[in-house]
Amino acid sequence: MLKGELDDKIREFEELLQKVASDIAKGVIFEKLPPSELLQKTEAYVDQLKDLAISSEEFMLVLKPEKADTIKIMAKNFTQALTNFKDILIQHTPDPSANSRLAFEQLRKALTDGSDFLFLMREVRDNPSPLIDAILNFKRASETKGAVINIKAKEDVEPLIKYVLSRIDEFRAALVGLEKNVSEMKKIMRELQEESLKILSGGTEMTPKKVENCGEKKQLSLSNFKTKEE
Repeated sequence: MLKGELDDKIREFEELLQKVASDIAKGVIFEKLPPSELLQKTEAYVDQLKDLAISSEEFMLVLKPEKADTIKIMAKNFTQALTNFKDILIQHTPDPSANSRLAFEQLRKALTDGSDFLFLMREVRDNPSPLIDAILNFKRASETKGAVINIKAKEDVEPLIKYVLSRIDEFRAALVGLEKNVSEMKKIMRELQEESLKILSGGTEMTPKKVENCGEKKQLSLSNFKTKEE
């Protein structure tokens, strides 16, 4: 069942978060490590956490579709911080220590965002949408009872069927509204991204002096990664 699978992911996710936090507290992972060494010590954990967040997001959207916006935003914040962390560490730079510091900030942010996401995962597991929960209970009851439902089984399942039928139209309307809101949010995000890119590019043509100053590759800053978000 979905809740059981999500529960397994919650346990694994929590263990990995605690492992990374523990390594930081013990000094196994710290910001003064060279980028290559910092990546070596964390890459496996980072990849697993990212995969778990992505797969858990899918379960959460099914179990509680009315919180889709919150689920997507929190999952994206967490996975983006992990992506930034790795991207910063693999960048070639004349100042590796600066990259380690910047990457370490993203790792700390990921731990904070991950804790918030973990709380949300538990909330969705413990309080799924009533309609979805009813459908899952109905499915479980059908699988348990088999194709032939006796009188007692019918009495067990009938209230669930009535509840599902009474909420179908409401659920369909909610989904239509949700799809419309998501579409509008995506449009706004695209417009904001376009405006941000214009601002970051200066909005004007570069003078010869500016071109000369751009000959050398600049040290990475976090803004380089924020523009990558969809």
